[in-house]
Amino acid sequence: MSSPLGPSDFGVDRFTVADVLDRRAAQHPDRVMLTVAGVDVTFEDLRRRSCAAASMLTDLGIGRGDTVALFTATCPEWIYFWLGAARIGAVSAAVNAASKGDFLLHTLRLSQAKMILTDPERQHRIEDIDDRLDTLNDIVVLGDSLNAALRRDAGHPPQDSRGATGVGSLFFTSGTTGTSKAVATSWHYLFTVAATVASAWQFRPGEVLWTAMPLFHLSAAPIVLAPMLVGGTTVLAREFHPSEVWDEVRAHGAVGFVGAGAMVSMLQNLPPDSRDAELPLRFISAAPISANAYREIERRYGCRIVTMYGLTEAFPLTVKGVADDGVPGTSGKPNPNFEVRIVDDTGNPLPAGKIGEITCRSRYPHVMSEGYVSREAPGLPVDPHQDWFHTGDLGRFDSDQNLTYVDRIKDSLRRRGENISSVEVETVVASHPAVLEAAAIGVPSDVGEDDILLIVTTHPGTAVDYAELLDFCAARMPYFCVPRFVETVDELPKNGIGRTRKDLLRTRGLTPAAWDRERYGYQVSR
Repeated sequence: MSSPLGPSDFGVDRFTVADVLDRRAAQHPDRVMLTVAGVDVTFEDLRRRSCAAASMLTDLGIGRGDTVALFTATCPEWIYFWLGAARIGAVSAAVNAASKGDFLLHTLRLSQAKMILTDPERQHRIEDIDDRLDTLNDIVVLGDSLNAALRRDAGHPPQDSRGATGVGSLFFTSGTTGTSKAVATSWHYLFTVAATVASAWQFRPGEVLWTAMPLFHLSAAPIVLAPMLVGGTTVLAREFHPSEVWDEVRAHGAVGFVGAGAMVSMLQNLPPDSRDAELPLRFISAAPISANAYREIERRYGCRIVTMYGLTEAFPLTVKGVADDGVPGTSGKPNPNFEVRIVDDTGNPLPAGKIGEITCRSRYPHVMSEGYVSREAPGLPVDPHQDWFHTGDLGRFDSDQNLTYVDRIKDSLRRRGENISSVEVETVVASHPAVLEAAAIGVPSDVGEDDILLIVTTHPGTAVDYAELLDFCAARMPYFCVPRFVETVDELPKNGIGRTRKDLLRTRGLTPAAWDRERYGYQVSR
C-alpha cells in the first residue's frame, strides 16, 4: 500500500454509513454480511434494521449530536443502533460490556449519554447509578419487543447533513495519568481504518473473516466496516473459546482470523492437529506476535501474519500486510496516511536503531481521531490533538522503516486484549478499608501481554485477606481488571514529590512473596 485509500477506491462517493451500506445492500441484498453470535444478517437486513434503529432513536427524542450509549454483550442490536445513530447524526458511545460501578458511571457521564441500549444482564448495573446520570432520559433493554420493532420497515429516516467528518462515535481509552478518556472519532476515520485494514488483508468481495474481538473497541471499524466496504462477511463470535476457533473457521470457510496477540498465543498452545495446515486461512491478523513464534505460526497454519501498530487515537500507524514479507517482531512500515517519528525526551527525531517515543501526525484531514471529549462544558466539545501526537509508547525503526514496539511510557496495562488503567484499578483497591496505598503494574504473562500485580500497604494494625480483597475488586471493576497477583509491602518507593516509582516496582517484578490467585484456585466471574 503506497498511497492513501479513499471512497472511490471502493466504488462509493463518501465514507458514510448511508453511502456505503445502502450501496452494498442494493448490490448484494441477500448476501450475509454478518453472523453475530450465531445470527445471520444480510446486507439488506442490516440496511433495514439500521434504518429502524434510526427511526426509534428519533422517536425517543435523539437528534444530531445527542449521545446513545451502547452497553451490551456482542449482539446484532449493538450494530443496528451504532449504524442507526450514524444515519441521524447522533453520537454513539461504545461502552465496555464489563463495566460496572464507578467505571461505568465515569464513562456514561463523560459521554453525556441521553439514551442507553443495554441487555437484561447489565440493566441492574445502570439502575445502580442512574440517579447520578443527569443527561439520561431513556434505557432501552434488549428483548422480544425491541426485536419486533427493529423488523418493521422504517423506510428511509432523515439523513445527517454533516456527512462523514463530524464526531460520530466515542471509544474509550485506558486512563494512564487519570481516568479513561473518550476518543472522538468521525465516520471518515473509522471507514479509513477499515479501508487500510481491508487492503492489508487483501480482503475481497464474498470472502469471510472470523473474529471474537469486542465491538466496544476500535476493532469494530475493521470487523464491521471492512466487509461492508468490500462486500464480504464477518463471523463475529460472542466469546473466544480457543478449542472451538478452528472448527468455526473451517465451517465458515474463513480466509482470515482477526484477534489480539494473546488469542494467537492460546491457539498456538493447542495440541498439533493434522488438519492445521488445511485451514482455509490466508492470514492471521493480530498484534503483538512474538518474533520467535512468527514463522512457526505461518508454517503451522499455512497462512501469512498481518501485524499493525496503532492506538484508538490513530490507527494503524504502521502496517505489515499479506503481501509483505515483514520482519518478525516488527509491526510493519508507516501507513501513508501518517508521518511517524521516533523522538527523544526533547522531541527531536532519532535515527534508525534508537529507542524513543513513537509520535505521529496525520497527512490528511480526518484520518485520525478528532481529539478527546472535554469535561469542562455541556454538550460534547472536543479538545483536538496537538500537531504531533505523542503515543506514550516506546519504539524504534530499523533501516527499512520497520517499527518495533518496545514498551509503554505510560502506566496502562494490557491483559487478554483489554487496555486497563492502573489508576482506575488503584482507586478501587485504595477504597478497601484495610488498604492504605496501592500500585498496579504489569508482569509478563505466559500467554503474552500482561498479568496484573497489585502491591499494597495497609493501615497500621490491619492485614489483608487476599481472596476477600479480590472479592472486593470483582464487585467493583470489570473482570479483566481484577489482579492475578497480590503482595503486601511495608512501603511503596516514592520520588521527591511523593509519586510512586512504578519503574522501580517493574524492575523489582514478581517476588516469591506474591500471592497468585490461579495457584490457589481463585476464580473470577465475568
